[in-house]
Amino acid sequence: MRDLIEEFKNEVICYTEKISDEEWVNFRAGLKPVCFKRGDTIFQSNKVCKEVFFIVDGIAASEFHKENECVVTRFFRSKNLCSNVMSYFTSEVVNDRIFAITNIKGVMIPKDLFNNSYLYSRGIGLYFRKILLENSLEAKMLISVKTMSGVESKLKFLQESYPEIILEAPWKYIANFIGITPEWLSRTLNKKKHQLQKTI
Repeated sequence: MRDLIEEFKNEVICYTEKISDEEWVNFRAGLKPVCFKRGDTIFQSNKVCKEVFFIVDGIAASEFHKENECVVTRFFRSKNLCSNVMSYFTSEVVNDRIFAITNIKGVMIPKDLFNNSYLYSRGIGLYFRKILLENSLEAKMLISVKTMSGVESKLKFLQESYPEIILEAPWKYIANFIGITPEWLSRTLNKKKHQLQKTI
């Protein structure tokens, strides 16, 4: 069985020079390895978010609820930190749900543990500060994709920058994110596949 916490530690070490044994032992004690099946809710829209989730393997999506409509606003992939950010920082209920769109394995980090490390740690905290900056830039990129004109441009960006999402995520979520029907997406991708086969 995979040691999810150890895999998380290896990722942290990639971003930092060194973590003391004492710091890691104290930090590890508060971590919880968790698995979600496809479709499971990771963070609910009707509850205040009090944790941060590190994805070891799999893909999640954030879904915004408005009246009778649900819109996929962004994706989270392996090695991403994910949380319902607005709820986490304001301690209020918001209309976003984060859920697994593939089977997911990862590590759940309680809010107090995350905040303390983020603010005061030179080891694990440095990792959190760096990765949150990357996550923020990634979120801005995904928002810019949604404002692009033309389905082809959006799809091209996802294929080049997020190939694992195109390959592993159910098409209905990709279609929702782009703003088209799953049938249209299916026809477009199959057409591209056919064109590629003709060049081989």
